[in-house]
Amino acid sequence: MYKKDIHIFDNGERYPILMGEDGMPHFYVTLYVTTKLRTEMVFNTIANRLKAILWLFEWEKMHTRCLIEEFEQAQFLTVEDILSLRDHMKLNAAEQKKYDTGKSKLKRRVINLNDSASITNTVASVGRDHHYNRLTAVAAYLHFLATVTNQHRNSPEVSKAISHMSKTIKQHRPKGRGHNVSKELDSNDFPDGLFGDFMDVANLDNPLNPFKNYKVKVRNSLIFRLLRSVGIRRGEVLSLSMSYLELHGDKPFIWVRRKHDDKHDSRLHQPVSKTKERKLPISKELAQLLDSYILNERASTPNSSKHPYLFITHRKCATQGQPISVSYFNSDIIGKMKSVDPRFLVINAHLFRHEWNHDFSRICDANGIPPEKEAQMRMYLMGHSSEKSGDIYNKRHTRKKARKASLEQQLDLEDKLRNRQTRMNNE
Repeated sequence: MYKKDIHIFDNGERYPILMGEDGMPHFYVTLYVTTKLRTEMVFNTIANRLKAILWLFEWEKMHTRCLIEEFEQAQFLTVEDILSLRDHMKLNAAEQKKYDTGKSKLKRRVINLNDSASITNTVASVGRDHHYNRLTAVAAYLHFLATVTNQHRNSPEVSKAISHMSKTIKQHRPKGRGHNVSKELDSNDFPDGLFGDFMDVANLDNPLNPFKNYKVKVRNSLIFRLLRSVGIRRGEVLSLSMSYLELHGDKPFIWVRRKHDDKHDSRLHQPVSKTKERKLPISKELAQLLDSYILNERASTPNSSKHPYLFITHRKCATQGQPISVSYFNSDIIGKMKSVDPRFLVINAHLFRHEWNHDFSRICDANGIPPEKEAQMRMYLMGHSSEKSGDIYNKRHTRKKARKASLEQQLDLEDKLRNRQTRMNNE
């Protein structure tokens, strides 16, 4: 079996690879990454492609197939194979493995026929977008694999068959992408004040603050404040460098920069920006707090001078002084905050971005900013390349305005009916 590994080259490049139990990389996948993906995609995209390929390997294992050997004989996937692969790619990998483990345990048990019947559990599926992306990744890899294993044939018929296989896989991708996120956000229409309560708990003097180390409290408070007041992504916060900050003067700001494969970043999974580079203004108060953190809490932590990244690990451990990782942020920072109040369980880093956009929409409405101008401003502040990218962030505000208008309409109608009834009674 193979598992995903990451190599960091001297120039800082992160190179994802599938390593076998014998310590050797998968030949064809490595060739595919090197010749097709490495020059066209960023690390996270390549890593996601490899996850899809690993799930393809699971399909081969389940059906006792070896596609390399089959392709070498110019035997490509049939429609029946593709339908089976389509269904497999829809399964949640983690849940499927739990289910398989459970089945293997059941095989070793003696079944009592007198026991009452139980409900059969179904394996969870991935979302539509995830399913679409998996099939896209698998179609591209299988096209590459089939082409490489048959390049000696130089046969137009074989090339046509390979293209037909790839095209058929893509035709079986789910239709109507992009609905999953929208539905998720519709069901999570957060009550006003929830993020305010969250920020109150993160306050340094709040007894409910789950963090005991003072330096950690200061750092976390600043992270949450940046997420809340500037609306940047988790990866953009964690990749902030001190050289990207202008904290003095009348107009302090931060630079959101794209710095993939930074050789100064010791993190295996490097947090990076997904959006365009941009300069974002911050308040003087926030600038002063960041400056104080750099001069005091950060500077007094061992190993902090070895890199330029702003937010670091303060507690005594093997990574003290190093930039905090995404996994640490999710489990130890956001995770501990969620444990304080059950209402906080719905909060994650990206939802700060939605909350910021909700505030931005209200401010634009209050200032009479035209919708087209608002869209342009949002596009810049969010780092989007298209105005349409901001539509998803404005849906919550639009829904609230629609509900308010609908309620006002109902009240107006009730007043009219009430007045009409009064007139009729007086006649």
